[in-house]
Amino acid sequence: MATPTHIGHRDPGDGSYQPGLQTQAEPVVRDNLLYDAFIASLDATHTLGSGMEQYQQDLFSRSPLSGVVGFWNTRTQITVTVSSTDVPAAPAIVHTYTDLEVDQVITLPVLGFVARAAVPTVCQLSVSDGVNTFQTSVTLAALPPTDTEAGISHGFPEIRVTQVAEEADVGDELYFTAVSPARAFIAFDRQANVRWYVLAGDPDNAPSLCLPTYNTVRLADGTFIGSDDHLRHYYIPSDLGANEPLGQRELWRFDATGRVHGVYFVRDRAHHSLHELAGENALLYTSDFISARNSGEGPDPDGANQGPTSEDCIAILDLTTGFERAYYDLRFIMNFWRTPVPLDFSIPNTYDWVHLNQVVFDSNTGLLIASCRHQGAVIGVDRESGELRFISANHDEWEATESGEPTTDWSDLLLAPVNPDTGLAYDLSQPLQKAQADRSFWTWGQHNVQVTRSASGSSLLEFSIFNNGNYRTRDRELGVVASENASRCARYQVDLNSREVRKLSEYGESEIGAEGYSPYVSTARFFDFQGDATAPRLLANFGGSNFQQNVDYPAGLPVTLEPGYSDRIDPAEDLSAPFQGRVILQEIDLNTAMPLFEIQLTSGVFKTPAGDETDIRRIDLYAFRAYKMALYS
Repeated sequence: MATPTHIGHRDPGDGSYQPGLQTQAEPVVRDNLLYDAFIASLDATHTLGSGMEQYQQDLFSRSPLSGVVGFWNTRTQITVTVSSTDVPAAPAIVHTYTDLEVDQVITLPVLGFVARAAVPTVCQLSVSDGVNTFQTSVTLAALPPTDTEAGISHGFPEIRVTQVAEEADVGDELYFTAVSPARAFIAFDRQANVRWYVLAGDPDNAPSLCLPTYNTVRLADGTFIGSDDHLRHYYIPSDLGANEPLGQRELWRFDATGRVHGVYFVRDRAHHSLHELAGENALLYTSDFISARNSGEGPDPDGANQGPTSEDCIAILDLTTGFERAYYDLRFIMNFWRTPVPLDFSIPNTYDWVHLNQVVFDSNTGLLIASCRHQGAVIGVDRESGELRFISANHDEWEATESGEPTTDWSDLLLAPVNPDTGLAYDLSQPLQKAQADRSFWTWGQHNVQVTRSASGSSLLEFSIFNNGNYRTRDRELGVVASENASRCARYQVDLNSREVRKLSEYGESEIGAEGYSPYVSTARFFDFQGDATAPRLLANFGGSNFQQNVDYPAGLPVTLEPGYSDRIDPAEDLSAPFQGRVILQEIDLNTAMPLFEIQLTSGVFKTPAGDETDIRRIDLYAFRAYKMALYS
C-alpha cells in the first residue's frame, strides 16, 4: 500500500504567485522617513551627557511605551534604565547594550515604561555609559479605553490581577499576550503592570499605523512578524476566489518601537502558526491554501459545506525574498476522507477538514511536527521526503476512502497509546478502554504543539500541546459539554521505534477545570525556570474561554464557541444569551501545581452572539498567542 506523501513547489519565485517582501509599502516608507528625520541633525557634538541628545517617545506612533534615543557614541556599552515613582511596585527595567559602534551616531530603543488605566503615569529614564548620563522624566498617557469605558467592541482588555510574584520566584522576563480580535499585543511585568503594548489600529482611516494583534512571533533578530484579519489594505490577490476570505495575506515585520521594516505579501493566508527555522532565514507556517475541489468530492459530514478545502498545507517562506520555498499538502499526506471533529463553518462553502494550526521543525529527527485540529491529531512529516511518519490520534476511521477500499495501511503510522496508570497500551478493541483513552488520553481540537525534547540518533521525541478538549470523542452525539469539560496543558513522548505514545504529565483538568475550558485558540509552554530541571514551569494561556451569567456558576457558565459544531449543545446554556470572552494567563510551578503569576482578561461587557440558534459563533475576546520572554531581545 502507498505511503502518504506530497511535497511541492507552487511559487516560481518571480512574484507572479507570491508577491514577496515589500520594502516600498506605505508603512515602511513612512517609518524610514521618520527615522531619517530623527537622526538628521545629530553629529559629533551630540554626545551622551552633552544635553544635546535626541529623544523621542513613540517615534513611529504605534508603540506608546517605547522611545528612541540618539547621540554620538563614544563607548561600547550603554545601560538603559526605566522606572516609575508613581508605581513603586513596578520593577525597574534595566538593559545593557554591548559591543556598540563608537565614534558615530547611534540610536537605541528604550522600553519598559509603565501605563495605568484612567490616569497618566510619570516614568524616569536614565541612559548611561558609566561616565556620562542622559536623564529625563516622561509622562505616559493612560491605557486605551476598554469596551465598558468607550462603549466599543474591540477596546483594551479589562485586567483582573489574581497572583503577582517577586523576581526570585519568576525572574524578570515579561508576559506577552496577543489579545484579539483587533485589540492589543501587551507585555505585563511580574506585578501585572503593563510595560509595553501595540494596538491593532484603524485599518479604515489610518492603515499605515496598524499592527498585528492576533498571530505574532518574535524572530531571532528581535523583530516581530505577524498576520491579522484586519491587515488587508495593501494586498488583495487579483484572482481572489469566491470562497477565499480577505485578510491575513500581509505579514508585517516590526520592532518593539513599532517601526515597520517590511511587509510580506503572501498569496495564501498565513492564518495560523509562524515558526522561524533557525539559521535558515525562513519562516515555517501553516498555509490557508484554498484548494480546487468540485462539488460533491470528499466526505460530507452532516451536510458540511461542499466546495474548496482550506488550511490544508504547510509552507516555508524565504524571509529574504518573501517567496515560498516549498509546501506540503495534507490532502495527500493525511486521509482526506476522514471526517472532521470539531467542525468549523466560519468560512462559507469551504471544507475545513484538517485545520492545521501549528507546525514546528525538529532538526534532530528531521520531522515537521504539526497539529491538525479537526482531526484531533499530532503528526510527524519527514521534511525532506514529505512522507508521513506517525499519527498521534484516536484510531477510528483512518481506513475511510472514496471507494470504501483501503489504499493505505494506516496501522503502521498510528501510535499505540500507553495508559499512564498501568504502563501498558490501551486495548482499543475493548469499549471501556477505548472510551477511557478518548476521554483522558487523546488530544481533541488541540493547539500550539512544541517539541520539548529530542536528541540526534534517539527514537524518543517529546512534545507539548494545549489540548482544547472539544467533544473528547468522534461521536459528536456523546461529546462532553463545555460546563463539564476542561482544557489541559500536556506533554507526550513518542517512541518512533516501538510506535508508542505516552502522556508524561498534564495540568488543567482538576486545577482549573471548566472555568478555563477553551474550545479554540490557546497555548502551553513547558520550561525549566532559569534552566534548572528541578524547577519545572508551565506558561498556560487558557485563551479561548467563553462564559454566560448563571446563578449556579459564580465564575459564569462555560459555553462553547459554536454550539453543535465545536462542542455538543449544553442543555444548561441559553443559546441566545449574552456572553463574554475570557483569557486566563498563568505561570505554574509544576512541583506544586500552583500559580506563581495569574491575570484574567475580559472585555467587561456581555455581548449578544451573532446569528440565530442554528448559526451561533461567539467571538468577543481571546488570546491565540502568549509568551514569556525578555522585553529587550
